[in-house]
Amino acid sequence: MVERKQILDELAGIAGPDRIKTDPDATAQYAVDGWVPKAVLFPKDTRTAAAIVQCAYRNRLAMVPWGGGTKMAMGYPPKRLDLVVCTARMNHMLDVDTANLTITVEAGVKFRDVQARLATEEDRCYLPLEDLKTEAGEFICSDRSHSGCFLPLDPPFSERATMGGIVAANSTGPRRLLYGLPRDLLLGVRFVTSKGEIIGAGGKTVKNVSGYDISKLMIGSLGSLGILCEMTLRLLPLPEKMETLLFSFDSFSDAAAFAGAVLGTKLLPAAVEVGTKAVFENMDLRGSLEFSPGSYVVMVALEAFEEAVDRMRKELLAMAPHFKSKGHALAQEDKHRLFWLTLGELQATASRRFPSLVALQLNYPLSAWKTLFEIADRTLSQARFNYTMLCHAGAGLTLINLLPASPEIEERSLVDAVGSLLTECRNVGGNLVVQKAPADLKKDLPLWGAPGPDLLLMKRIKAEIDPLNLMNPGRFVGGL
Repeated sequence: MVERKQILDELAGIAGPDRIKTDPDATAQYAVDGWVPKAVLFPKDTRTAAAIVQCAYRNRLAMVPWGGGTKMAMGYPPKRLDLVVCTARMNHMLDVDTANLTITVEAGVKFRDVQARLATEEDRCYLPLEDLKTEAGEFICSDRSHSGCFLPLDPPFSERATMGGIVAANSTGPRRLLYGLPRDLLLGVRFVTSKGEIIGAGGKTVKNVSGYDISKLMIGSLGSLGILCEMTLRLLPLPEKMETLLFSFDSFSDAAAFAGAVLGTKLLPAAVEVGTKAVFENMDLRGSLEFSPGSYVVMVALEAFEEAVDRMRKELLAMAPHFKSKGHALAQEDKHRLFWLTLGELQATASRRFPSLVALQLNYPLSAWKTLFEIADRTLSQARFNYTMLCHAGAGLTLINLLPASPEIEERSLVDAVGSLLTECRNVGGNLVVQKAPADLKKDLPLWGAPGPDLLLMKRIKAEIDPLNLMNPGRFVGGL
């Protein structure tokens, strides 16, 4: 007990007495699948984070990085947990260089705040700003007040997600179709290893690496290799015009044929989504959009110059009747941004209604999206689950939220259904990831699907960078 108190006193001296929580009621809010940390630390910058990790390394304390907490339901329960290192107070935008289309931020900066910072003179922004609250400690070391740029990422939970969490979880959304993945935008990082060493890789230019690009290792590593502290990303000029078209269909074959035809044209939509009616019914739109969905809905985002958006809209509206569309709706500018923001919050909205929700991500070759969607739809319908299913038609991903009617889940049926979907994905060269599940159910689910031959390489990298297995131990693929 004395040794534990000494360690906590040392950590309090490093972080500051107001940046450590040890009270059981406070630490319980940072529990990971039932594991409650002994302390929660809030470093103010990268050097403080490194000093905290050095202390933890000397005392062999297991650490879990924490940003906004939106991805903490992913992965296995930790093998052990002593400290949570929360980056929430590392919320500074260090460099906003719109002239060179780059931004450098600390890990705790919220994605929403980045987009708000990049608003134009007309206050157009990539996210609605009605409820925006700026963190009290935020500062920006740039005199540019109106940039006209945006960060072309489209992650879920964008209201609360931090930049560190988005990169660590490789978090993407529907508009990856046009803008790409985090790896396409990340130019450089600074992170702290399990030994407390500060590692920097990359920089503000695109061609800034000779040899291995270490910064890309951090993308999707889920905190298993270190604590992300700073990152530099590319920006894009804000689209001149933004619109969303929604199309209603009675059958999946018609919806899929239309989506496939859109993807087969020379048009460049920002997103093409195919969803079940339940997706729309579970979105918290609060009457902001008048639309009567059929059994399936195709959602198309258009973001480009005004002439390009007008052309795409006209062509899509002309195409839709040929595929038996039963109706459509148009959302522009603010309503467009609100729609995609709300769609990104679908899992969070459903989780509030269904605490025992199980969220799945199916991935597969692009050519298999129609087959996998039909199989998943049929499998879950036959098992009589309530569910939402949303397919990123041009990206090879389908997101499923299983919505139990009561806290008493028929575990065996659910486990069998997930196992069946994993098998179908593997049959076409894909995989499955469980993004969220109750802690007591995780032991029976293939949380990371079926590990591939790259697991051996991942183990070697983990052993080299984190030899004592102190960073997020046991939560990643293969129990890393």
